[in-house]
Order: sequence, then C-alpha cells, then structure tokens
Amino acid sequence: MSDQLTCPICGHTEMFTLVNHARSEHKIGPDVFKDRFPEQALCSTSFASFLAQRSVHRAGNVLRYQVSVAGTPMTAQYGVDHPLIPESDPTFVWTDTCRDVAEAIEHNERAFVYGPSGTGKSSLVREIAALTRRPVRRVSLNGETGVGDFVGHWTVTENKQTVFASGILPQAMREGYILQLDEVDAMQPEVGFVLQQILEPGGHLLLTDTGEDVAPHPEFRLVATANTLGFGCDSGLYASGTRTLNFSWLDRWDVVVHLDYLPAKQEADLLRSRHPSLDKSFLKRVVKAACDLRKAHAAEQLTTVITTRRLLALCARLERGNEFERALRVCVLNKVPQEDAKVVQETFDHHIGSLKNQSPTA
Repeated sequence: MSDQLTCPICGHTEMFTLVNHARSEHKIGPDVFKDRFPEQALCSTSFASFLAQRSVHRAGNVLRYQVSVAGTPMTAQYGVDHPLIPESDPTFVWTDTCRDVAEAIEHNERAFVYGPSGTGKSSLVREIAALTRRPVRRVSLNGETGVGDFVGHWTVTENKQTVFASGILPQAMREGYILQLDEVDAMQPEVGFVLQQILEPGGHLLLTDTGEDVAPHPEFRLVATANTLGFGCDSGLYASGTRTLNFSWLDRWDVVVHLDYLPAKQEADLLRSRHPSLDKSFLKRVVKAACDLRKAHAAEQLTTVITTRRLLALCARLERGNEFERALRVCVLNKVPQEDAKVVQETFDHHIGSLKNQSPTA
C-alpha cells in the first residue's frame, strides 16, 4: 500500500501525512480537515501504525514518542534543540543495570548511582539524556560547591541594584532539566539538607532569602552519582574527601543502583570500538590483566584498581604509535602506589607477553 497521499483541496501529494500541508497551505487543523473531507485519510496506513506503535503525541509545542532505552520504554522529544542536550555516543555499552536508571528517569524517581571510578556513571546519565533529547545539567558537589552556589545568593549588579541570583538547583527545577549531582559523598552537609526538601515526591524548594516557593517542572529529574554509598570507604580508594552521609537523607532516594566495571568481553568491545586499529586479541589480554588486578584489590592484595578510564588512555597512546612499555608507564604505572607498581607491571607482562614488543595495531 502506498504512503503517498493527495490533498483533496489542491491536489498536492505528500508522503505519510497531510497534517503539516493542511496547516501550512490551507490554514486548517486536523479536526476541521476531517469534518470537511471525512473520506480522506490524513495519514497513510503504515505511518498511522508507526504513530500508534511509538505512542506519538503532541504535548504543547513538543512532539513526543516512545523509544527503548536499555530495554525500558522511555518518552523522547522530537525536534527539540537545547545547548544542554548532549550528543549520543555510539560506542556506549548498555548493561542490564542501566535499565534501572533509565526507568527511574522516565518515571520521575530520584536515582542514586554509585560505584568505582571510571565505570561510566556520569556517561550513563548523559547517554540517556541524549537518546530522549532531555537537557542535563551536571554539577560536582566535591566540597567546593556551597549553599550559595547551589541555591542562590544576593549580588549587586552593574547598576548598583541588589538582586537575588538563583543557583543551580532552582534553575533546573524551573526549566525542567535532568540535574546530575556528581560526587555527592563529598558534598557539604548543608547542601545535603537543602536537597532533602526536594527528595520527597513532588517536593518544593523554599528559598528562605526571598520567600519564594519553587515548584518542580514536570520534566525535572534528579540523579546523584558517587564512588561510595555514603557509609564510608573500606577499600581506602575514596577515603580522602568522602563523607559519611546521613541515613535519613539516603533513605529518601527512590532508587539506588550499583554500577560496576563491564564484563571482560564488553570492556574489550568498548576498547575496540573507541580504538578500532588495535588488535582484538591484544585488547582481550589487556582487559584480562586489568580484571586480575581488580580481583587482587578485592582480595586486599593491592591498594588500587585499574579502571576502564585508564585502559582507554592506554589504548589512545598505543593507537598513536607509542611503545607499550612507555604507554603503560605514563597511563597506568605512574598512577599507582610504588608498592603496587611491581605487581601491576608483572601482571601486564604475564598477559601481554611477547606482544608488548610488537605493534598492537590490527
């Protein structure tokens, strides 16, 4: 069946739908068109089926449709442009755990995502935002961000007028961003207490300086990321700068998701997708070495771990023609404590073997 439709008014033909043509050329909407031409379909059969399957509908001036993100149905926005909407990364690796974060964002659940450094916590939120065309504002609460920066403060303009400058939180609440709070296990306690107001379902923010009650935009979402769950750091990796979080504060988050390192095969696939010139077998050995070192850390035989971020940096150097030993030293060995460096070196020597003296490119 053809997707081509003919306008009964002027005879002009359009593919898929006559809605836009009727509006722009004849200044009539779908309802008027149907009353005047009840026998004429506005959409082709296949296009109508597509609209139904994707739950396409108009909300104000925005066209919304359904997409699958990590296996969960999400609502995306068509044709929306905003400087805070990130670009999608086609090399991003989706895991089953990602589904829980996607579902939380879709259904306005407050999500707390924690896990080791370099596992893609921040990248996950950006990728979900990119696929659904949502603006996302990322802010680090690493102890330097105070209540004034987060909520707002009084300031003097060039015209010598005293005005209240809204902070990051009320801006995101009013405009309907995804607000991504990184390193919340290092934030100032005063900032955490401010957040408690909006961690409740539909929670409002009271600006005590002005008395304004800020209601959340229907599209406002809140996601936190951290290296620890807020009960302290047993491994010692994140002890510096992290704090023990208030249990009442933690209990207000609807969803808590632990994001760990990728399984070995998926991690090797990620390295290959980012650096396709490197030999596949070589990358598998690199990942195997990193996995063994992570197991050694879990068994308290090492004080550090080799993150995916370090492996990506190593591969970038190798792809540019650096020798393996040199790249390993500046990207990995120089970042670990001296007492760990020998074990790390020996583990990579064991897995890479003679390949380290050869070109790692495919």
